[in-house]
Amino acid sequence: MGQDIVITIPSSTDWDEYKKELDAAENDGQILNYKVTVFPKHAGVGSKCYVVHKGYIRGYQIISGFSVQDFKCTTTGKYWAGKFIQRSGKFYKLDKQIACTGFRGFRYFDDVTHRPYIPLPILKPIYGKRID
Repeated sequence: MGQDIVITIPSSTDWDEYKKELDAAENDGQILNYKVTVFPKHAGVGSKCYVVHKGYIRGYQIISGFSVQDFKCTTTGKYWAGKFIQRSGKFYKLDKQIACTGFRGFRYFDDVTHRPYIPLPILKPIYGKRID
């Protein structure tokens, strides 16, 4: 387990159709894959994966794994290849949706501010010669 993350579902995706995929994950053990270029370093199996759709964080699922694979989507029929964050099980709908602008990739979730963020690298001092 680790830090929680936030992902964005395209606004062109119909939420009612997406809800069918969420239901299949909960009831039939289906796995939902979310394509990323890199895996989150600070999140792991058991972390929450919050979902943004059309400007709001709608809820979350638990991360069930990470994979490098190629497959054909059973819903859209589209072929996918690469790195994927996997989610399965119940979708926990938030009682109060949180306004959030969509983005590509993933962000970490701040439990205090309820906002996604990107961790900044630790800045190291740069030492050099003084120029007069």
